[in-house]
Amino acid sequence: MSKTNDSVAIEEGEIVVPQYGPERDAITRRLLRKLDIRLVPYMALLYMFNALDRGNIGNARLGGLEEGTHLTGNDFYNALSFFYFGYCISQVPNMFLLKKVSPSVLIGVTMVLWGVCSTSMAACKSYSGLVAARFFMGIFEAGIGPGAPIILSFFYLRNELAWRTAMFYGSSTIAGAFGGAIAYGVAKNLAHEKLAPWQLLFIIEGIPTIALGLVTIFFLPNSPHKLEKWFVTPEEKQVAIERGRSGLNTDNTVLDKRQLIAAFKDYKNLFTCLIYIGLNIPLASYTSFLPTIVKNMGYSDAKAQLMTVPPYACALVTVLLFAWNSDRTQRRGYHVAGAASITCLGYILLISSGNLHANYAGACFVAMGLYPIVPLMLSWVANNNVGHTKRAISVALLNTFGQCFATVGTQIYKTKTAPRFFMGYGVCLAFSFLMIVVALSLSHVLRRENARRDAEFGEPKPLSPEEQAEAGSEWNLRRPPELPVLHLI
Repeated sequence: MSKTNDSVAIEEGEIVVPQYGPERDAITRRLLRKLDIRLVPYMALLYMFNALDRGNIGNARLGGLEEGTHLTGNDFYNALSFFYFGYCISQVPNMFLLKKVSPSVLIGVTMVLWGVCSTSMAACKSYSGLVAARFFMGIFEAGIGPGAPIILSFFYLRNELAWRTAMFYGSSTIAGAFGGAIAYGVAKNLAHEKLAPWQLLFIIEGIPTIALGLVTIFFLPNSPHKLEKWFVTPEEKQVAIERGRSGLNTDNTVLDKRQLIAAFKDYKNLFTCLIYIGLNIPLASYTSFLPTIVKNMGYSDAKAQLMTVPPYACALVTVLLFAWNSDRTQRRGYHVAGAASITCLGYILLISSGNLHANYAGACFVAMGLYPIVPLMLSWVANNNVGHTKRAISVALLNTFGQCFATVGTQIYKTKTAPRFFMGYGVCLAFSFLMIVVALSLSHVLRRENARRDAEFGEPKPLSPEEQAEAGSEWNLRRPPELPVLHLI
């Protein structure tokens, strides 16, 4: 290893590119354009199929799932819960696997496996078969949810991450819209002698997932160091590597125990887990029960499938808008609180009014508030936890706690409380308000911490990549120059 005059370490085989100036800016723009064309849309496509396979059980219910699998009583609600049981227990193990195998292999293989589980639900004839398929689908789907923002954080800086995460996660709203449209088309136009509409739905949405998983193994970029020659020039690859270092992605060990302990001790993760708990209870209930909620507003089964499309379309707009402004202002907590406020408005409309149009508007407001919070939270946690291990474990903790409590969301819309679902709406409203309180509290705590660090350590000091790597989980004491404040608030 050698050093240039500006103290940037150069590994053997790497090339020297300008650290500043128009040439550097031009290379960076070309690199980002290529990543934005290949990486972000492809990750969005993967997550769209993830969300489609996870949420299609709600549409399948209106297509005769309960009758076809002989579900009675609370069987449907329990089947929903088993997905989250599998999802929770595999979060942290998947993060360790991400350190041992390449992201493309992990995501590609797990995608094939959850696609098999999703497709196999078409063959279920009993409650036990449905539960087993949902449980294992939860285990395999846990790979992409936390893994994707980690991968994006390898390629994008903190002021670029929320927008890209939103582009990735916004595809879940597209999946919700497509799911409703596909279910409507199946119910209206694909009558089959031997297969019920719910069975056709699982097959039509499951098989493409398997095919896409196989493609992912070979197509998904793994890290800046492994960008292919056909995709980037040597100069662009070098800039990608240096950008990764500037984001302190310098941990090449399989497991940094120091960072592992730091992730569990970091108070920020307690706050963010509370926010994610408050998010996942209404979010899990919304994705699973929106067709049922809309049907109980007075629509027919087929029309209810179609009427689930507009709320997701509205949500896509707010996802992109909140993420864009969050990156522009470099503020996360205020945007989380603002989105949660929109959610509260939606549930207040659902609770207080018996008018069909007001209730439908409330359902749209709920989606518009809930969905932006996911990319905001994932980017917030990725921004404020540095080092591969600490970031991966922190994101895994966030998802584990959130999905554990998502099982509550699968149990609160009992049929006997239809059509108004007062208990379910009330629980979701309470947890939406919790998100507002905790997000604003965390922003206040981080602002005070930033001010204290500014007063104690002064202006940020330039650090070489070796110093960045040495700092590890204690990087905040050294204040790299790329991070003008310690935490994003």
